[in-house]
Parts: sequence; structure tokens; C-alpha cells
Amino acid sequence: MAIQLEIRDGTPDWWMSPDIWVVPGNDPTGQPGAPIAGQPAYVWAHVENHGSSVADGTRIDFWWADPSTQILRSTAHFIGSANADLQPGAAQDVLCLVPWAVTMVNGGHECLIAVANHSGSSIPVPPPDDFNPPAYPEAAQRNLSVVVAQTGIPARMLTIAAGLRTDKRVLVTAKVGGELDEAQLRRLDLAGLKPSKAAKVEVGMGQEPMCTPEKGGLGKRELELHIPRGTKAAIHVAIRAPDLAKGEYALVRIAEQDGEDRTLGGYTFIVLSDRKGGRK
Repeated sequence: MAIQLEIRDGTPDWWMSPDIWVVPGNDPTGQPGAPIAGQPAYVWAHVENHGSSVADGTRIDFWWADPSTQILRSTAHFIGSANADLQPGAAQDVLCLVPWAVTMVNGGHECLIAVANHSGSSIPVPPPDDFNPPAYPEAAQRNLSVVVAQTGIPARMLTIAAGLRTDKRVLVTAKVGGELDEAQLRRLDLAGLKPSKAAKVEVGMGQEPMCTPEKGGLGKRELELHIPRGTKAAIHVAIRAPDLAKGEYALVRIAEQDGEDRTLGGYTFIVLSDRKGGRK
């Protein structure tokens, strides 16, 4: 076990990595928080060396992608890189030296990927199109965003992309529940919030754009999709939580699975009752 680098996957779902975070604004040492569309931001990753040898010259690459479930290299956008030297048993917070120009896709609610590259990496060369973080400890994904449970606003759009070589048949599901650890809450500027135990959170999905109605159906909890190779499809996620209390949050977790029940990716919405999370 000469070198064994890890950027941790998240819980309850692996696409919620606690080791990737954003600092919005021009100061990379500022307060972590959610990215703001149209403004710069800096991306950080926490990397650990569980091996017995020094990981000199490790290169950490950073990407962003449109709000999606499974993230592919062919659909992601490269941000930049940074280098780090890690002693055995050491860990380091690594800053991407290139600022991220946050776009207007879903108001800045994009996905982030970080990959630690070294000579003994478990990632094949050339790398596969799918980043597939569960298979490679050097890779991690941060697919989560903070949303406000409002009616009358457009449903949130997610992209489901097929690779360049094969068609894709998948089942997309929506579930409610789960918790974030304190480190994740701090890095989203949501410290002190508690998971809701009683709020009724409703979620539905469709393939056509819609606004979230105050009453009535929101769509389906499951969608079966067939996506030709090299193309994308959109799903629209409507969320309603009228009795979510201030100071609380709820998780809405969207997962993409193939015909063998393998989870290809996902996206998590952190649902609040207002834009400040109800903090006093």
C-alpha cells in the first residue's frame, strides 16, 4: 500500500462528498457557502494519504458540470488544477488555483468533481468517461444545492446524459429523507440547522418544464428514460414543503439507476423554508 489517496464520498449518498466545498467571492480563504450565479468562486478539496509512501507531486483536478445525476468527462467542464505533497497518514486542504466562473445554469446550482492524480492511481489510463467515484477513492463528487420550498416557481432541471458510445436506459427515482453532518452544514453556511422530523415534503418529476403549484400533483416519483448515445434528456423536479419550520431542513434525493439496479449517480436538494434557513 505505497500510496493510497482518498477524497471521501458522502453519506447517505456518495455524490454528497464532504471533502469538496466552495468559497464564493474573490477571497479563497473566505467563508464557505453556496456558489452565486454570475460571480466568481473558489473550489477546495480535502485529500488524505492512507498509504505508507509520500505522495509527491499529486495533481488535483477540478471540474464543474450542469446539474446532473451521473457526471461524465464528456459533459463536464474543466476548472483547473493544484498540486500537493502528502506524507503517509497526512491530509491536506487543496485550493484550485483557478477561480470558478459560476454560470446561470439553475441559478448556479452546478455539480463539482475533484480527482487526485498520482503514479499509483486506481483510475485507468486513459480514464473512463464516467467519473464513477464509488469505484475510485481518488475521485469524489458534490451534487447538492440549497433550495427554498416555494410554490409558483419553475421546477429545478436536472440533466441525464448518455455516453458517446452506447444508449442509456435508466430509472430515475425521488426520495425524501436523510441528514447532513455538521461539517457539511458549515461549508454550506447552514450551521445550526436541524433535519426536520415532522414536515411533509412532497416531490414529483416530469420531462416537461413546469411551475410548482400550491396544490395538486407534482409529477411522478419514478421516471423510466431511454436516452440515445451522445445526447441528453432533462427532468424537472418540483418540491413542496409548506410546513417546513424555520431552523430546519429536509433532503430530497434524486437517484439514477441502470437496469441492474446499479446507482450511476444522483443529486440532492437541501430544502429550506426561507433563504436564510430560518436562522436567528
